[in-house]
Amino acid sequence: MMTKFDDELNQSLSAEDTAFLQDLENGRGLFEQLGATLQGPMRFWSYLITTITFIVAMGAFYAGWRAFNAVDTREIILWSTGVILLFMMVGFSKNWIFQRMNLLSVLTELKTLELRVAQLSDRLK
Repeated sequence: MMTKFDDELNQSLSAEDTAFLQDLENGRGLFEQLGATLQGPMRFWSYLITTITFIVAMGAFYAGWRAFNAVDTREIILWSTGVILLFMMVGFSKNWIFQRMNLLSVLTELKTLELRVAQLSDRLK
């Protein structure tokens, strides 16, 4: 449901701004959002977490392979515990990455709103 404010806001946008906002409303795919996390001031941390996640996942698969091929019950339990702990670490790392993606998405929405309000403010002056 469009309000009078929304109508005035849409009328105040230039064609370029309208195209920009329309592109944002279409949304970005998962890989575009992941790529966005690897840019900007936090890119070092994003690369670091991504690398750590990959290494820990490889360790989890190795531990799983060792647990599957273990003969002794104690070995099976220890390697299986390692699998569980390493996959938990992968989950926490992925959670950080997805929270970063969410933050960037919210910042994009705030910038969009800021653009619209600024243009409406200029129009009303």
